[in-house]
Amino acid sequence: MCGIAGIWKLNNSTLQLEDIKRFTDALFHRGPDGSGYSLYNNNQLGFGHRRLSILDLTESGRQPMEFGEGKYAITFNGEIYNFLELRKELKTYGYTFRTDTDTEVILAAYHKWGKNCLKKFNGMFAFAIWDNDKQSLFVARDRFGVKPLHIMHIPGEIFAFASETIAFKHLNGYQRSIDSDLMCRSIQSFSSIEAYGYTIFEHILQVLPGHYFEYNGKNAIEQKRWWHTLDNLVSTTHNYEQQVEEFKSIFMDACKLRLRSDVPVASALSGGVDSSAVYCMLHHMMKTEKIDKERIQENWQKAFIATFPNTKVDERKYAEKVVEYTGGEAAFLIPDYSNLIKDIEHSTILFDGISGTPIICLTDVYKAMRNNGIIVSMDGHGVDEMMYGYRNSVYQLLWQSLENDDYDADSLKEIYLGMLFPEEREKKTIEANELYQIKKTENPVIKFLRKAKNQLRPKKSTVFLPNVESHSWLKHHNYNQLPFLTGDFLADKERQTNEPIIFDHFHYSELPYNLRDFDRGSMQHGIEIRMPFMDYRLVSLIFSIDRHAKIGNGYTKRILRDAMSGIMPEEIRTRKLKIGLGSPMKEWFEGIMAEYLMDEVSSNSFQQSIFWDGKKIKSWVDVRYKEKDWSDHECSQFWPYLNAHLIANKG
Repeated sequence: MCGIAGIWKLNNSTLQLEDIKRFTDALFHRGPDGSGYSLYNNNQLGFGHRRLSILDLTESGRQPMEFGEGKYAITFNGEIYNFLELRKELKTYGYTFRTDTDTEVILAAYHKWGKNCLKKFNGMFAFAIWDNDKQSLFVARDRFGVKPLHIMHIPGEIFAFASETIAFKHLNGYQRSIDSDLMCRSIQSFSSIEAYGYTIFEHILQVLPGHYFEYNGKNAIEQKRWWHTLDNLVSTTHNYEQQVEEFKSIFMDACKLRLRSDVPVASALSGGVDSSAVYCMLHHMMKTEKIDKERIQENWQKAFIATFPNTKVDERKYAEKVVEYTGGEAAFLIPDYSNLIKDIEHSTILFDGISGTPIICLTDVYKAMRNNGIIVSMDGHGVDEMMYGYRNSVYQLLWQSLENDDYDADSLKEIYLGMLFPEEREKKTIEANELYQIKKTENPVIKFLRKAKNQLRPKKSTVFLPNVESHSWLKHHNYNQLPFLTGDFLADKERQTNEPIIFDHFHYSELPYNLRDFDRGSMQHGIEIRMPFMDYRLVSLIFSIDRHAKIGNGYTKRILRDAMSGIMPEEIRTRKLKIGLGSPMKEWFEGIMAEYLMDEVSSNSFQQSIFWDGKKIKSWVDVRYKEKDWSDHECSQFWPYLNAHLIANKG
């Protein structure tokens, strides 16, 4: 896990080592343990690396790393969890290794299998390999985009890449600027551009998840798909109990592989089902299962738990039950608001993108880990997006069920209501009952015609457009589709999936920006997040089984809950209330941040913004400031504007 960067001069000029050093060191926070910079191709190409030491802590693990007497060079960010197995396989072909790193395994695998090496890797990764014989770059990103990689290509001038967009502020000869259209799309819906390879900045794009490209400095960059979930579905039994056992077996192995480390490991525990399942599975298998513990640290038992006392987003009581059940160790993190505004500004500017909540709510967890000598965190991300774990996904499924006269609409309604806070449940119950009444009394002819129209209508386009309820504050409203960055767009195949809601949430809307947020949030303090649920074997299984294994019998994430029976506390395993990690913005906006909000919206830079109508926003905020009354929805509505303001004017 690191920060990587590269610059290729395309105009026959040469690089200075200081150019690549300055560009790379903008990512110091991603790799505070060391650095490396090298020049290739007659000093026209430079690789940089900021190191977060996790495997092979010696100098031999330093990057950029060369292989085959200078034939290849790599700068790599991520982890190949099955590197020990691949290393043994490669040895049978005569390969020898001088380090104990997964980096060297990537180089040997690329030498052996070429681009097909990607399918051998079980991990999260973004890397660039310089092939000295071909005089070209091989650039690739992992299946689901867990690890980021941003690129900039100005033909005939420069090609550059980096782990984060913030590095491009330090690219010699390049003036970074915000793209107004993309900024406004992102403010309206911060998931609207992330999965499609765009950023809020001009000329800065992303390598798409599950894609690679080869670049010789002259050809156009053509991103090619090497992974698509629908091409990797698996044959599995139709017996649900056997599916549960298969899920449990893969999940356990995914946890085991992700424990491999030469530095201490901990868990970020919220008390929700997903993070609790990871933490409890670690304890279960280490106590009861006979597993190969090669390269597994003894120090893995501690959980770090964010608390927000006296707010409804505080989940401490749930996390306590998990710690008590496992007998693990816990650090309960009490928020320190003494420098809240300064900390929010710093973390937001360093984040360098638009999010739905102040990123500090998660950065503080990983900051505490780093301060306690922890480098790796085992987290529970990915389940909500695959198994209807969000309120909106269940609500969408309920609508779909009503549209199709599905027999389980009543069950879905109860599941949805169970995910709400008690004070929300009464209002939503009334809304749901009214919805049912409308459907029951609808004219049968109109109902038939509408249903027929829905069946003929193509599934949702995989390019996620901004919220159709356009925000009147914005000056730009562009609903045109963004150009595709891949030559292998599989819209027709994706329309065939029988679960478009979770397919979209996992691949195009919810998960991509969550992965971005947690990568940048954790790496602000040099912490690597590992996600057992993102193991491609588990993803392939989940998208191959029937919907009712994912949501049914009164619960979301049904197969996970059943697989964890007897392994985690029953109260947590059967928990229905969905909270999710987020900042207590209502309390902040009505209290400690109130004056700050008014100062910012009153500032010249906010009022004269090219992106929004500053006067209209100020009037709206002023009402809430005077009444000291913000709803959760209003906080979420306003935050992206303040987020964008800080990046545009204080970054």
